Amino acid sequence: MIASIAQSEKPLTPELRPLQPMEALRRSLWLVFQAAPKELRSMAGLNLLLGTGPSISFWLGKIVIDETSRLVGQGVGQDAITLLLAQSTLLWAIVGSIGLNLVVDSVDSVATSVYAALRDRVRGYVESQVLQKVANFHDIALFESPPLLNVLELTQKGIQRLQQLSFIVAGTLRGIFAFVPSVALSLTVAWWVPLLLLASSVPSTFAELKHHKKSWRVEETQAGANREMNIYNKMLSGGSYAKELRLFSLQGIMLDRWQRQFNDLFTRMQQVRQEGAIAVMLWAIVGGLAGAIPYIYIVLGVVQGRYTLGDLALYTGILMQLRRSVYILISNIGNIYDVTLATSPIFQLFDLQPALHSGDQPMVPVEQARSSDRGIQLRNLSFAYSGSDKSILRRVNLTVKPGEMVALVGENGAGKTTLAKLLCRLYDPTEGEIRWHGQDIRQVDLHELRSRIAVVMQDYARFPATLRENVGWGFLPQLQEDQALQAVLQDAGIDQVVKELEQGLETPLGRELEHGVDLSGGQWQRLAIARSLLRLSQAELLVFDEPTAALDPKNEHEIYSIFKAIARDRMAIVVSHRLALAKMADRIVVLEHGEVVEMGTHDELMALGDRYYTMFSRQASSYL
Repeated sequence: MIASIAQSEKPLTPELRPLQPMEALRRSLWLVFQAAPKELRSMAGLNLLLGTGPSISFWLGKIVIDETSRLVGQGVGQDAITLLLAQSTLLWAIVGSIGLNLVVDSVDSVATSVYAALRDRVRGYVESQVLQKVANFHDIALFESPPLLNVLELTQKGIQRLQQLSFIVAGTLRGIFAFVPSVALSLTVAWWVPLLLLASSVPSTFAELKHHKKSWRVEETQAGANREMNIYNKMLSGGSYAKELRLFSLQGIMLDRWQRQFNDLFTRMQQVRQEGAIAVMLWAIVGGLAGAIPYIYIVLGVVQGRYTLGDLALYTGILMQLRRSVYILISNIGNIYDVTLATSPIFQLFDLQPALHSGDQPMVPVEQARSSDRGIQLRNLSFAYSGSDKSILRRVNLTVKPGEMVALVGENGAGKTTLAKLLCRLYDPTEGEIRWHGQDIRQVDLHELRSRIAVVMQDYARFPATLRENVGWGFLPQLQEDQALQAVLQDAGIDQVVKELEQGLETPLGRELEHGVDLSGGQWQRLAIARSLLRLSQAELLVFDEPTAALDPKNEHEIYSIFKAIARDRMAIVVSHRLALAKMADRIVVLEHGEVVEMGTHDELMALGDRYYTMFSRQASSYL
């Protein structure tokens, strides 16, 4: 016997890599640049003008005030317009000031449009990257592990914060462009002025950073609560739960649970906000007092004759501009830190590698495989979900040959559906191996492997799309082949329903779509079957997990007859609770607590008089 390949040390759940804040910041900025390079360049140019404009305007205002004061002091009595035209310095200062204000005002309106474009570009690009990562992730553990689901929840918040990063970058650029000329002009007052303003702002910066860190820690630790709120939200507002919610009067319970989670989260956040607001406010008062010192110094200088009225106007405006630019920069440091904390889950998701890896070998065609290798062989197969010590499957050995239909039966929790998922390689076994025509399925290309499988899962999808797409997505090359679609719809026994729909194959399905038509549970199930049948041209393995659960016994028998016919020359696995239909299988495998306890034909197992006999007799008695 070939020794089983142990995988007990291989993690079944992908591992998250922690990110340092600086790495998250660097990658966030690069992501924003990748998303909207054109908008960023435009924004830089606009902010250069918007940032330096006020300082230039203050300087021109100083010239206007000084020149006007000089003329008033001379007491010249000639016509004001003639006098103004004769003063070239004053004239150009006025024209320059008016022109600059007009340009800044017009540019400000253009900047609004650029910011909106930047925001939308960033959101579209990042959401696209996230969706691509999630959609192409091999591991369905991404949707079953609470820590990974929390990362997905935080990723949505991160996308919103990353949009804010574009505005923060814009604000930071404007702050820098306003800060540099403000510092240069304030140095003409005294060398210590910009140093004093900067030094007085440092404590409030650290207070704000600490506040943002605490806020994010609350959001991070409450990701599970947020996810639970979304679940209750979906139950209250989604159509899937609407009937039972009302019939059992569950609205109050769900609303209460949602409200409780919200109140708890709000209370925690409010406590952090209040603590942060008090700390920042106290240090802001200290900064304000420090900013008053240069202002008093200039006023005294004007009184003593060291500065002119124009200097007072200039320096008053410059000091305000300097304080504003320092505040913008400090505030943006806190905002950038906040964004960095919130965007870390995005890059954790990007870095996440599936525990289930695709092989690189092409699949061996059945005709090239040795006769002894043909089919699927399960060797000492065991499986346990991540974080659980309980094995769902234990040492399962089973072979399914081409042209053979095998029925998996057993009580709920026996491991039947898990085994079906392992055959589709939605998971990898914890121990043991699955061989397909002699090849370990972990070594072959995952996309090619899944293309050889036609599946109807117990929790089949009801796509909010057209009827054509609901069927044609089973095999995309035949999406527009009406004849092929009609054939599988007929095989699934739902072609008559389609004929009664006014738009035929183009009928939108699902009440959430405009003019959408909803189907019964049985009709949806037949569509799922038709979707699977469309792939038969290349499928070697058929996996049907409770494919007729929504059908009545008469229609169920009809569908199983179809399965029996199409399974010819193919390997077929059927999971069913209804043992009367297991009689149609070539072999029946009875699972109990994850182990194969019986195997054989219906007649052989009935003759044994053990588990299968008991199960079959119990079900048969309910029809008498």
